[in-house]
Amino acid sequence: MKTLTLILTFIIITTFSNATPTLITQFQPQMNQSSMLNHTQQQQNETKHSGSCNYMVNIKTSCNSPSFTKDEISLLFGDAHDSQVYVPRLDDPDSGTFEQCTTNELEILGPCIKKICKLYLFRNGTDGWIPETVTAYDYDNPPVKFYYNVDIPEDAGYGYNYCDKA
Repeated sequence: MKTLTLILTFIIITTFSNATPTLITQFQPQMNQSSMLNHTQQQQNETKHSGSCNYMVNIKTSCNSPSFTKDEISLLFGDAHDSQVYVPRLDDPDSGTFEQCTTNELEILGPCIKKICKLYLFRNGTDGWIPETVTAYDYDNPPVKFYYNVDIPEDAGYGYNYCDKA
C-alpha cells in the first residue's frame, strides 16, 4: 500500500511539475570532494543522537553499461540546508551488484534531512558503470528522480543539485 501511494504521488507531482534540473558535473567550486565528504561524515557523527530516517533509493543501470560491474559505487544526497547522507559503498565487492538493464532497490538509514534536492554518485574502478536513473524517496516528500545515462567519471562526484529551485 505504501509503494502504491508513493507511485501515485510521484505520478501526480510529475504531471503537474515543469521544473527542469541543471546538471552539475562537480561539487560547488568552494568545496572539493574530500572536504565535502569529511563535512558529511562529521554531520552524520553529530546527528547520531538526534535521530535517523529511512530512505529508499532505486538505481537503474543503463543497458549501455557493462553486463555487470565491480566498480565501487558510492552515493551522497542532501537538502538545501546542507544536511547530507553519504553511503560509502553501495556495491557488493565480491559479485558486482549493478548489472546492465536492471534496477537495484536500496534501503538506507541515515540522518534526517528536510527534502532531497541534490544527489551525487561516485565511481571508483575500471569497468565504466553507467547509471540511467536514480530515484530517491524520503517518505515525507515526493520522490525525486535524477537522470544520468552517462559514464560517471572515476574518483569524482557527479550529479545534480536542484536545491536552488527547492
